[in-house]
Parts: sequence; structure tokens; C-alpha cells
Amino acid sequence: MTAPHNIPTPEHQNLFTADPLADALWRRWLGEDRYPVLRGHLYRLGRHGALASPLSALADRHPPTLRTHDDRGERAERVEYHPAYRRLEELSYGAEIVSLKYDRSFLAEYRDVRHLVGFGGGYYFAQSESGLFCPICMTDGVGWVLERHAPEEPIARETLTHLASRDLGMLWQGAMFLTERVGGSDVGANSVEAHRDGDRWVLRGHKWFCSNVDAAAILVLARMPGGTPGTRGLGLFLLLREVPAGNGGKIRIERLKDKFGTRSMATGEVILEDAEATLIAGAGEGFKAMAEMINLSRTYNAVASLALIRRAVLEALAYGAERRAFGERLWDLPLWRATVADLVAEHLASQVGVFTMIRALDRAEGGDPRAAGLVRALTPIAKAATAKQAVWCVSEAMEAIGANAFVEWSPLPRLLRDAQVLPIWEGTTNILTLDLLRAIGRERAHEALIYRIQAALHAGAAVDGALAGVIGGRLDALGARLQAAGEAAPPVQQRLARGLLEELWRVYCASLLVEEAAEPELRAPFLAAARRILARPSVCAPAGAFAGADLVDTEEPLLRAGFNPAAAAS
Repeated sequence: MTAPHNIPTPEHQNLFTADPLADALWRRWLGEDRYPVLRGHLYRLGRHGALASPLSALADRHPPTLRTHDDRGERAERVEYHPAYRRLEELSYGAEIVSLKYDRSFLAEYRDVRHLVGFGGGYYFAQSESGLFCPICMTDGVGWVLERHAPEEPIARETLTHLASRDLGMLWQGAMFLTERVGGSDVGANSVEAHRDGDRWVLRGHKWFCSNVDAAAILVLARMPGGTPGTRGLGLFLLLREVPAGNGGKIRIERLKDKFGTRSMATGEVILEDAEATLIAGAGEGFKAMAEMINLSRTYNAVASLALIRRAVLEALAYGAERRAFGERLWDLPLWRATVADLVAEHLASQVGVFTMIRALDRAEGGDPRAAGLVRALTPIAKAATAKQAVWCVSEAMEAIGANAFVEWSPLPRLLRDAQVLPIWEGTTNILTLDLLRAIGRERAHEALIYRIQAALHAGAAVDGALAGVIGGRLDALGARLQAAGEAAPPVQQRLARGLLEELWRVYCASLLVEEAAEPELRAPFLAAARRILARPSVCAPAGAFAGADLVDTEEPLLRAGFNPAAAAS
């Protein structure tokens, strides 16, 4: 006798159209005139993200390998990838996931939304493939730094042409060789050296954690001759594998890391043996220039976190719309509904938080100083908060599905493994908390953030005055906490800072939800999300479903904001 299976196996044709709120959100952010033109990029990468899902599973099961010698026994490091990974490169780079941001015709018309559109497309692709999203980040980051710091350098212009290619045969992928065995996050302890050799610079030493290890264009921090201790003595160099000819033989890959997650992408250890490089920024400026790439990478990290949260929530909702237990669909069970509604609320809050920060990044590039201050404050906050949320949210979504999400034919195990690196890469939560303290203490960057929250609450008061008032009360209390922390001794400041970071993110996101709820299509889910996240004690709570019975009315708008069963069935 054959029993009914009762095991849904959700499939998604397009991760952009699978989002019930996508059109309303992006039309609001891009504008009525531009959205019909730019929607195609988001749609294409949503489609490619869906196509990437089975390929990502294959690339994860068959990680890259290092071949250290050729058939004649000569040293010849080559990283070999599964064909699925190469297909993922076609689906991403070939769909202009990086190149669009450097396309002259696009920039002539849409420079003021360059990052918004670029990160928007990345968000949909990264819902399936986190491993390759790191090289995508590095490729964009190298291009961004060269564009800002070496626009007239011939080798930099040539490199930019390759970095911005959608032709895989012409493409040079990027990387950042930053950390060393001596210090990890303590970059000021780095010991890789730069030496003059006639009119050339050569780099010598060991780099410990090199993601996209076989990239063609690499930014490297190295200590300048006679350089002072700490980060001020570091210079930033462009290291090319193919220029001059044979330079790749001086970039020796010792081994690949056997990683817990993001296994599709090659991370390794590298010895530089007098590899020739071009100086981009010298002592006193090198680390500052690299910090710009690090901060862009932190934004990528936040987008990756957001993408994993969204995919995990989508899987839970799609499963719960069909799976039956105790005589009902999971979707209709009260505790399940409350748990998953919390996840959708956290996702929507972080989505408006991250993409509003990216919109500020576009304005900052256009010369807006207040936007630059907002980006300075938000970058460490957004990266830290969303990364911690990603691990928790993916785990909760796995639990909401149950044991069928714990087996490797489900995407959830891979999503959870991939999520765990996000609080670590580009600065751990503690490192980011210290960075926030510096931004507050030295640059008063929090003032731009508070101004933005106040502006959002002013606009949101016309939508829901009572809710805006509640958030305003949280902001007042936060201001008092910030003042008290500012007057405390440095060790006390550090111990208070993680709580301040979480509360800044919570109040900021809540204020934006009320502001964005002015859009009629977004009003119900966004106000519901604001109410639920304000009921939760912290951003990275140890368990879900804190909301009480008084918030039952928020559940259905949130569940339907995450997944539309009728649309999925059609």
C-alpha cells in the first residue's frame, strides 16, 4: 500500500517574482519612470538565482581542488573547479552582476542608483549561491578602489576593463589578500613586505586567508620599506597574475582551506615570492584605501545575510503552505504562524535597513556629506546585525520545516553552513563594534544616523502616529544610553557597545518600516513588521515567537508578504 507523501518539495522559477513585495518596493526605490527600464536586471538575476540552486548544491558537494604540479612534475599551481561552478559564473558575471556598475551607458543615465541596482541584482542571485558571491564582491571591490584611487594609472585602467567584462574569457576576477598568521583581524601586525627592485615593487611574505585565491587581480597590503608599526606603515598594491608574464609563478598557493561553508569557492594560503605589483596607495594611505574595499565588502556581507534570510524564510513558507500536521496546514497552526511571522518581520526590517543604507551610499558617491556620515555609521552596524540574524533566521526556518530540512537534498543545510561565516568575514561582531565606537567617538557619525531616524519618524507619523511615537520613545532612551556610554571609561564603553549596536539597528529599521508604509501596497506588512520587531527583546534573540496574542492580526499580512501560495500554484 502506498501512503500519501505529505512532503512538499518547493521549486522556484524566479526568486524575484517569488517575492510578493518586490515590485512595490523596487518601484518605490527606483521611481515610476526608471523602474520599468531597470526591472529587467532584477528579473534576470532572480531567474538566474533560481537556475543556480541545483548548481550550487553540486558545487558545494564538489569543492575546488588544488593541483600543485603539471604532468612533468613542474610546480604549477592550478585550482580546478566542478563544471557547476563554471556555470554559476556564467549565470552571474554573464548577467552583468558586476559589469553593469561600470558600464558607461548605464552610468551616464543611472549613476545615482548604481549601487542600489547592482546590489539589488546580487541580492536575488545570492539567495542561491553564497560561495561565488564572495568573488563577485571582491571583483567589484577591486574595481571600486582602482576607480577611486588610480583612475589615470594605465595598468589600473586595463585591469578595470577586465574586471568589468561580462565575457568570461576576458574577465579578471578580483581578490583581497589581507590577513596574515601574525594577526588576523589585527591588520596592523602584518609583516608581508614590499621592496624596491629598480623601478619595480615586489612583494614578499605569507598571506593566511585568501578567498578567491586564484583571482587574476588582487589588492594586497604590504609593509613599506622603513614603514612605521601598525596600519600606517602599510601600502596598498595591485598584484596581477598575468602581468608581467610569469608573475603568477611567484604567487604560490600552498594549500586550500577545508571550510565549514561557502565550499564552492576556493580559499587558500599564499606565499608571495618577489611577485611584482603596482603601488596604489603608500604609507599612511594604504590601509585607508583598503578600508574602502573592506567597507564595500561589509555591505556585500549584509546583502548576503539578507539573501540567506530571505531564501530560508521563502523555503519555510512554501513548505508550510502545503505540509499538513495535526489535521491542518502548518501555515494555519498558531505557534508556527507566530514563529515564521517573526522571521518575515526581521527580514523586512533588515531589507529596508540595508537597502536604505545602499541608497545613502549612492548619494555619498554623489558628494552628499550627510549621506557619507550615515554610511559610515551604518556599515558596521548593518554588517554585524544582519550577519548574526542570518545564522539565527536560517536555523529557525530549518526548525519550522522540521527534519526534512536537515537532509542534504534540502537547501537549508547549505544555507546554514554558508550563513555561519557571515559574522566572521570582513570583521567579527566585536571588531565591528569597536569600529562603531571609533565612528561615534572620532567622527560623530551617529549624529547622521539619528537625524535619519528622526526624518523617518517625521514622515511615518502621517502613516501611524502612535507607532511612530513608540519608536520615538525608544530613540529618546537610546540617546540617553549613548550619552552615558560616551562618558564612560573605554573598557565600559566596549562592554556596552554591542547592546548599543543592536538597539541602533532596531530603532533605525523600525523607523524605516513606518516611513516606507506610506506606500499602500506595503502598509499592512510593514506596520505589522514594525510592531513585531518592537515586541522582540533584541535583534539576535535566542528564540522566536516573543509576540503575544495581541499581535495575532500581524501574522497573515506578514506570511503573505513572504509567500503567495496562489501565485506559486499558478
